[in-house]
Amino acid sequence: MTVEEIFSQVSKHMIEGIMIHAQMADYYNFLGLKGYSKCHEYHFMSENCNFRKLSWYYLKHFNKLIPELPNDNPNVIPTAWLKYQRQEVDANTRKTAIQNGIERWVNWEHNTKVFYQNMCKELTNLNEMAAAAELKKYIIDVDDELAHAQQKHLENKIIDFDIFEIMSKQDEIYKKYCKKIKELEL
Repeated sequence: MTVEEIFSQVSKHMIEGIMIHAQMADYYNFLGLKGYSKCHEYHFMSENCNFRKLSWYYLKHFNKLIPELPNDNPNVIPTAWLKYQRQEVDANTRKTAIQNGIERWVNWEHNTKVFYQNMCKELTNLNEMAAAAELKKYIIDVDDELAHAQQKHLENKIIDFDIFEIMSKQDEIYKKYCKKIKELEL
């Protein structure tokens, strides 16, 4: 791969991540989980900042725009949900959706970490050490998010995705991510 191809692939992946977090925010908001929704809104905004930083880095250091690759819609929200109102979601559907959403988040972050590591290796093989160092920042970032997602999954698994327990933490989570959003470097 060329440097240009690597940055195009990373850019494409970042855009898909932004789309996933935007959809996850709506997914959890639809389920009435404002804390989980705000968490994904924060990740949407944070990853959008990272996407912009990647674009600026490439332009500054390679004097070119990153060629855009087409993205498919990640379709996080099941299409069957489109015909329902939030009040019509039953407890079993809600529980399953929470579990599926968190598992999808963990899988996405794991795959993202592996992908970024492979792209970093490609840059290193091309002797583009500075570009590899730039990409390592995103590897560290996704590694932290993966650890957080895995912890959330474990905590929910321990309580067997008990909706009452999950609901009792939504205000706290919401406030935490409102604060984190305010602290973002936009």
